[in-house]
Amino acid sequence: MAILISADDIKKDLPGYTPNRSEEFHHESARLADKKFYEIVETSKLERIILLSGGPASGKTEYFSEYLINQDVIVLDGILPTEQGAGIKINRIKKSGKKVEIHAVWPEDFKQAFVAFLNRDRKFSDKYFYEKHSSARKTLLWIAKNYPDVGIKLIKNAYLGEDLSFTQLEFAEKTDILAYLEENQYTVDDIIKLVSE
Repeated sequence: MAILISADDIKKDLPGYTPNRSEEFHHESARLADKKFYEIVETSKLERIILLSGGPASGKTEYFSEYLINQDVIVLDGILPTEQGAGIKINRIKKSGKKVEIHAVWPEDFKQAFVAFLNRDRKFSDKYFYEKHSSARKTLLWIAKNYPDVGIKLIKNAYLGEDLSFTQLEFAEKTDILAYLEENQYTVDDIIKLVSE
């Protein structure tokens, strides 16, 4: 059974938290999630660690529930928005002697993800959506370039009616995934344009 560490779950227990003030509590809940994650990595007998990556409302929680919940893994449900933060996590996992993988969940359609983002109970600014989707992709490319030994699974999702479907992209060579990640970088302005079209 998977062990899930989620900043969104942790913030529910912070004094004064309400879903419509979610962004105000995110920094603290992310800090606490990282602390809990490192403690579990150090103490758990589970050897496989998965870092989830992807912008808000990209389907990471649903992907976890469908594909990872019954596996013997430790999962950190996060965005991986910065190279520095990702590097610290990867290096600490490696130092513990455990195996790290990145599972990146990307929306097939930014507009659909943005609609889902707007309809969530947890409220964040529109700017948060654009910035985190852009930075998560940038960080993933950085990981692929700087940690060639870390496995990356890239999963695309799309809505079929009310349900999300997930498709893992297959790459024959490491150079293929690098090329794909480079071709699929988006700036904040790119994402704003795609959402507003």
